[in-house]
Amino acid sequence: MGKDPNPMAQSFNDMVTEWERNFDAFANQVMGTDAYSRAMNEMQKAQLQYQKGMSEAMAQHLCNLNMPSREDVLQLSEAIRQLDRRLERIEDKLFLNDQPPASNNKPARTRTPPRKSQVRVAKAGAGGRGVSESSARASNSAAEEKPDSGPQLEEIGATSMEKENG
Repeated sequence: MGKDPNPMAQSFNDMVTEWERNFDAFANQVMGTDAYSRAMNEMQKAQLQYQKGMSEAMAQHLCNLNMPSREDVLQLSEAIRQLDRRLERIEDKLFLNDQPPASNNKPARTRTPPRKSQVRVAKAGAGGRGVSESSARASNSAAEEKPDSGPQLEEIGATSMEKENG
């Protein structure tokens, strides 16, 4: 697109462009001086003092209303973070102590559970009711043939119950 057909629009665009150039030159001239730098520095100091005063006033008002200030909330959140970290360390230590050792060092199982025939023989031989002495000896010798079969819980329980009843 070449020229605008409207001469008024063209003259307005030229005027805005000229104004921007003049303002840019003026701003560079003003902002390049030491006086401008000092004035900006003073304005920043004043703004920081105002902000500090407002912060202190707000903290005082919050204190009067029995509400925490921003600093109080930040301190509280930091204390909670520290407690959380300490609790995690304690839990980690407890968890490590509760774990079984990595290797499975259980002793080998050497005893086998009694067979039903052994339990019946032991019950019959212990009480002596209706059982001949020779059959009791035979059952005792059968029980003695197994070197790893010691007195079983069922046998002991049956013997003690028969003694109480008989």
